[in-house]
Amino acid sequence: MWTAVLDIIHAIEGTASLFHCSLNGHAKCVIQDVMVAAERAMEERLKQQKLADLADKEAAGTP
Repeated sequence: MWTAVLDIIHAIEGTASLFHCSLNGHAKCVIQDVMVAAERAMEERLKQQKLADLADKEAAGTP
């Protein structure tokens, strides 16, 4: 099993959301749904990206 980049980020930063809406004391703001969807998409991509793949690219000199 290869280590996902998301696992490393969670180990260092924790799993708290990157976005916190606190506009006028409301529990939810207009852009919250968009930000949560974007965060989920980013986490899915980082879950797919394996550290070994990045190391292979670096070793091959591929950006």
